Amino acid sequence: MNKLMLVVGLAAFGAPAVSNADLALRGGLETPIYTHFSQNGQSGSYWIGDTFQPAINVLFEYYPIGLLGLGVEFREGFAASGTGYSRTGTFLGPNVTLDFEGLFARGAIPIHIEPGDVTMNLRLAGGLKILGILYIEATADFPMAGSNVSFFGQQQFGVGAGVWFKL
Repeated sequence: MNKLMLVVGLAAFGAPAVSNADLALRGGLETPIYTHFSQNGQSGSYWIGDTFQPAINVLFEYYPIGLLGLGVEFREGFAASGTGYSRTGTFLGPNVTLDFEGLFARGAIPIHIEPGDVTMNLRLAGGLKILGILYIEATADFPMAGSNVSFFGQQQFGVGAGVWFKL
């Protein structure tokens, strides 16, 4: 009986948050501006002018208490080559967003699932919402785990823009 009362109490406590929850769908394009790498004794860097690597980025989020969004980020990347584009990979992972209705900050752990080795990254981003539906953001990516990666082995800084719908 005590367990039932606890469950009922938690449900009553959480019901207002769930009833006011928002869902959000965000989609846009992004590209790295600057990348630095240092692996196996080799180091270097490149800019957007050296290699154009656009990506499609889609986030699905759940806002249980207004400004805090919990979600999933999906990203599919490409790299320009002399004859077109080749895929740089598919990323999928959890995302947390703090949305201050005009400014936002987010952190994600995108996991590179294919092609090639599986790696896990840390993504920090922040930006502006414009007219409540458009966004621009700056991103910073750092590898965390996987084959032949280290946190200080590569840093990538980029920009993105797109549309943001709260349902």
